[in-house]
Amino acid sequence: MTTIAPGREADVVTVPAQRLPPPERRGRTEIAGRAVTKIACCAAEEVPEVRAVHLRGLPWTHPSSAEVHGDLAVIRMDVSVAYPSPLHAVAVRLREHVIRRVTYQTGLTVTRLDITMTDLGGDPR
Repeated sequence: MTTIAPGREADVVTVPAQRLPPPERRGRTEIAGRAVTKIACCAAEEVPEVRAVHLRGLPWTHPSSAEVHGDLAVIRMDVSVAYPSPLHAVAVRLREHVIRRVTYQTGLTVTRLDITMTDLGGDPR
């Protein structure tokens, strides 16, 4: 509740209610695959056993990338993993974490996340 000092009524401005069109007619938001790739790579680096995420890829592999089709995303990642880490367990943890982060930050549904482990090295963080 707002109280107005006596004599100050002239300073009060009434704003008419805005009439906005329904959300589906206000425009649309598109999230580029490049943005999804960067979000996924940042999320992957949060997993302790991941040493590096390769954006460019190696000569014999495809670079990390994402494709967005409507509300769906497909992500491919090349990662280096710390040795000795159980690769299957790291892949499961990495997949869950990246999908959760991308979905939270973009609202997209990740339908597929392909992980290529291209290198082993370094100690777990």
